[in-house]
Amino acid sequence: MKALLLLVVAAPAVLAAEKARIDVSKMPLPVARKVDFTREVYPIFKESCFSCHGPEKQKGKYRMDTREGAFKVTDDYGPAIKAGKSEESAIIHMVCDMIEEMRMPPPSDKPGQSEKLTRDQIGILRAWIDQGAVWPDGPIQEVVKPVTFAGEIQPMFAQACASCHTGAGAKGAFAVDTAESVLKGGTTYGKVVTPGNLAKSSLLTILAGKDEDLPLPEKHKLPPKQLALVEKWISQGAK
Repeated sequence: MKALLLLVVAAPAVLAAEKARIDVSKMPLPVARKVDFTREVYPIFKESCFSCHGPEKQKGKYRMDTREGAFKVTDDYGPAIKAGKSEESAIIHMVCDMIEEMRMPPPSDKPGQSEKLTRDQIGILRAWIDQGAVWPDGPIQEVVKPVTFAGEIQPMFAQACASCHTGAGAKGAFAVDTAESVLKGGTTYGKVVTPGNLAKSSLLTILAGKDEDLPLPEKHKLPPKQLALVEKWISQGAK
């Protein structure tokens, strides 16, 4: 979604052909609940879209930080957001990779950059649109979503670190099984996380692949988005 809509003038026949290729059955289903724009939709837009379609840059003359910009009708692909009909909204077609060479966010060769939306995120966007695509008047009061160990950090550590740092045989006696074990630290580095203090949390240096004391610092490196999530977890108190 970082380059969400590349707008060029095209004949109506092009739009009809694109619509004909959309297979709605392949789209993730809308989530089966009421969706809150401020708490759920706007954060997706901000994280995945604003760098290319926000206040500072509008690729393809498309802007997503304002209601007027986000609901633009494109020449090539119809309405970006069609209230009540997510299956006819170009933004959904693109995040589902259903328009050739128009997947959003676009593919990138930079690790951790331009990541595809998850099925749940697409489901949230679809539900919001199907429920009327309500966009509140005035400035959006952003909500800071709490990052928890159980919800976001542990699953990530289990995938990236558990092969060496789990259970009784964890290397350096540093285990990522629980928040308590991470906060306890290990025998090699001691405490590596200080809740609320990024400067005193050496785990971030390790996960950035910049700890030259490690034999293979790059092996410990997390993608930028995952590292940012760990930073948020620590800054919020590492709970």
